[in-house]
Amino acid sequence: MVVSILEPREFLMEDRLEKFRLQTACNMGESGVRNFSLGELLENLELDSSILKDISLSDSPNQGRTDLREEIASLYEDVHPDEVLITTGTSEALFIIFHILLEKGDRVGLFLPAFQSLYEIPVYLGAATNGVFLKNRFKLQELLEMGNKLTIINHPHNPTGLSLEESDIALLNDWMTGKEQFLLFDEHYRFLDLFGDLIFSGMKPNRNILATGSITKCFGVVGLRIGWLVGNKKFISKARAFKDYVTHTVNPISEFLTLKILQKRHKLIAPIKMRIQNNIAYLQKNIQHITSIQTFIPPQAGLICFPELHYGINSEEYCNKLMENCDIFVLPGSNFEAEGFIRIGFGETENRFRAGVDRWVEWENPT
Repeated sequence: MVVSILEPREFLMEDRLEKFRLQTACNMGESGVRNFSLGELLENLELDSSILKDISLSDSPNQGRTDLREEIASLYEDVHPDEVLITTGTSEALFIIFHILLEKGDRVGLFLPAFQSLYEIPVYLGAATNGVFLKNRFKLQELLEMGNKLTIINHPHNPTGLSLEESDIALLNDWMTGKEQFLLFDEHYRFLDLFGDLIFSGMKPNRNILATGSITKCFGVVGLRIGWLVGNKKFISKARAFKDYVTHTVNPISEFLTLKILQKRHKLIAPIKMRIQNNIAYLQKNIQHITSIQTFIPPQAGLICFPELHYGINSEEYCNKLMENCDIFVLPGSNFEAEGFIRIGFGETENRFRAGVDRWVEWENPT
């Protein structure tokens, strides 16, 4: 038996996340909403903690509990619960997809910069990646015309915060008809359509169309580690079998809470959207006083953006100074292999966020 000695590179952002995310006064570095405690979540769900006592700690069904898959299927058009697989976050879903679909020499198209898993695992499997760099708008047609075996549409986009436009959605609907290439919608922020309704939900599973999603970042419950994969029944059957070699099943408590979150998603997401919009507005109001930033495009959906620094500013050095002088945590563009940018998240509480921006402005404009 031949065993490959190749392995994925170190995840570039993880050391910085582990070092700073739990100890900073203002966390703009993470890509989700500041996480709730279990008590806060239960209160928001209008549930008494005693309800957790009756949850069985036996294995959940391998594909995920039926009522949760039914709820997720209802998020899409013409999706059956049997076309849904519950996974340990979207990372597991993506890992499974890449291992099932990709062979050495295959080509994968995606938008850059990108979450590292979207290109690192395909490259580890021997695939070649074709990237379309995003700066101020989606370049969907350019990506679709590359003819890759697998095209990944991460939307709303991490880290830029860019979103599809109406013309893009029309293009997608036309392109998905009768194509041999595989299309993957990676939609971690599908519940955060902040200023309109351009989250693409028209995915109809057929042989070549897949989607991944999660509630963890949008609802401030990253620790629940629940995601999902949507595809046709044949693909889901293969993915479920592969999952037996990875996590096998998900945590039944997390699964139960995810179901309750989805059932009350409209009530829960409204104040979260308001918080994000208020934080965006506050930074926009003060951005002209943050002189190190050259270009700022607020997120159109989701809760992150990717401002460009003035030429010559090293992103990692700048982030280190921002932490040391302002107690603000952001991620350098170098963590996304895009030097000269920083990633800012808007999921912090409003008080913490405003205080952080005020310190940032004061540091950039000493008297």
